[in-house]
Amino acid sequence: MQNNFFYSKKEKGFTIIEVIVAIFILAVAILGSYYAFAQMAGLTTIIASRLTAAYLAQEGIELVRSVRDTNWLNGLAWNSQISSCSSGCEIDYNLDSVMVYSDRFLNVDNSNFYSYSVGTPTKFKRRITITAPAADTLGVSVQIQWQDRGSPYTFSAEEYLYNWR
Repeated sequence: MQNNFFYSKKEKGFTIIEVIVAIFILAVAILGSYYAFAQMAGLTTIIASRLTAAYLAQEGIELVRSVRDTNWLNGLAWNSQISSCSSGCEIDYNLDSVMVYSDRFLNVDNSNFYSYSVGTPTKFKRRITITAPAADTLGVSVQIQWQDRGSPYTFSAEEYLYNWR
């Protein structure tokens, strides 16, 4: 005769240890997913700001090109106003002059145009530096600065403009 004292019935269901292990695995999976999504949300705002900074840097180069072309149309020296930006300057699409750099934030208006004069202040600053590495050549360097989540960021773009006329 077999002693069935310890094995009298087979219990159906889970033991408390199995339940605790399953809850731990689920908690780790849920917290890991939450952390990954939180990181992606933070990176999304930084990437969006970096894209805006790239556009603002390109716009800065285009503004200098516009001043050069306007000088040609008005019969002025091609580098008039912009050759004095070796220590940095600000150029605005709706102003007629080049301003000395004063570390101001750009504003965005209701039409989503960035300028220094009107609109809501943004987190972006734009510094345009122009050098003359050779005759009939201007080196245009644009630096965009901003802060996201307490960390400073910088985006730079550089191009050369020529007196090809």
